[in-house]
Amino acid sequence: MMQKSKKRIAMLLILCTAIILSACSVNEQTEQNVDSVNTKQLDDTVTVNRGTLTPTLSSQTMIVKSSDFVVSSSEHGVFEAHVTSRDKIAAGDIIGKVSETEIRSPVDGTIISVISSDETVPNNYPIATVRYTGFALNIEAENFLNTLPENAELKAKFQVFDGVGPTDAVAVVAPVSENNENISTTSPVQQNIVLQCLIGRDVDVKPGQGATVVLTAETEKDVLLLPLSVIAGRQGKGSVTVIKNGERVQTDVMLGATDGAYIEILSGVEEGDVVSSIPPNLDPRSNS
Repeated sequence: MMQKSKKRIAMLLILCTAIILSACSVNEQTEQNVDSVNTKQLDDTVTVNRGTLTPTLSSQTMIVKSSDFVVSSSEHGVFEAHVTSRDKIAAGDIIGKVSETEIRSPVDGTIISVISSDETVPNNYPIATVRYTGFALNIEAENFLNTLPENAELKAKFQVFDGVGPTDAVAVVAPVSENNENISTTSPVQQNIVLQCLIGRDVDVKPGQGATVVLTAETEKDVLLLPLSVIAGRQGKGSVTVIKNGERVQTDVMLGATDGAYIEILSGVEEGDVVSSIPPNLDPRSNS
């Protein structure tokens, strides 16, 4: 009986030892696999290429009653009014001219105010205030506008949560601010940070509903592009790790517009440059 017990204990010890050794082997192999994956990730690269980019801004917001908005001059010149206060206008109607350039209303509405004829105005000067009777979606877009060329045309689509969509907004405008110093929505230098996406009157929505808004500008062609994921920094200036002749050099880059996945590179690298897929601020081998 004693011999059987000793045999059982010996067998249990052998079995435990085997399990422990197996676990150690598995852990060692797992660590090796993780190290292999991490090394591979750190060694991945992307190449700076030229391509097309549609500047895009996406945001979640809420449906509200629309606010009065401004219509601005698109150039410097003498203004000639074609409407007066309280006039009803349709989308496309001429509000006035600056030099020979016609300024048209983007939607049906009512003229709340308009500056006098024969006034000399600068580019982006507010010449009229218009009231649109309908709903709208407001979106903060100051940083987005700062990446766009002057007079870039803006469009918007929206999807109401558990509701209608995706649907085109009828216009993207700049709501009147408290100090009435708004300028055109097509100008990237405006001071107000909110844009108003007007909803068509035939669209079945109500105030308080949540929605996702996607704002886009004209597609840019033949621009230098990199994935956002490889860049440290986002607004205006960032840095990447350029790999050349086996050396890793942290390099500052000037940034332009983005579509949420790729971003325009204005300077700092050239087409064909090889860049680490890990941004400098996340790379343990960074020189910074």
